[in-house]
Amino acid sequence: ASDVYKRQAMEQLNFTHDTSTQYRPQTNGVAERAVQRVKEGTAVTLLQSGLEDSWWGEAMYCYCFLRNIVDKLSDGQTSYCKRFGQDFRGPVAPFGCEVTYKPIRPEDVQRLHPLGQNTLRGIFMGYKQHAGGGWTGDLNIADWDEVEKAPNHRDIHIKRFKAQEVNAISNKGIFRFPMRDGSL
Repeated sequence: ASDVYKRQAMEQLNFTHDTSTQYRPQTNGVAERAVQRVKEGTAVTLLQSGLEDSWWGEAMYCYCFLRNIVDKLSDGQTSYCKRFGQDFRGPVAPFGCEVTYKPIRPEDVQRLHPLGQNTLRGIFMGYKQHAGGGWTGDLNIADWDEVEKAPNHRDIHIKRFKAQEVNAISNKGIFRFPMRDGSL
């Protein structure tokens, strides 16, 4: 039924468009290649992070966002720049890398030692986006202790922080991946 509505909408708006042959993915090569690229990129992102396949959705969103802010098109611009009229101005960090973050929830603040650091450790889970693909300025983080103690991934609450409250841990541009490296 939805195909009927789509066809009717296209006709009412006087849009012309080419279609592919049903059940023949080879006739829709551009779209099929894009889907394949996202599948492969997400699989590699998960492998690099060391996180389980159950994090596929988060890894896919992060991979796609990073691809849009980093990969240059033939004209030298990124997809993000073409869409929003400016280069991405936030941090660039890979999915699953180790971060420190400034806690804001009272129960997390209580975990800080009064004479110690004012940050907690976490794992980078991606970029919080507006509807339409823009970046909110926030990052998604999984708390290190929560990841360590959770019986399964559904018990882990992804927290949202302003980018300036988060620091990705790297040494000369080499990020650390605690789930992959076994340091968590």
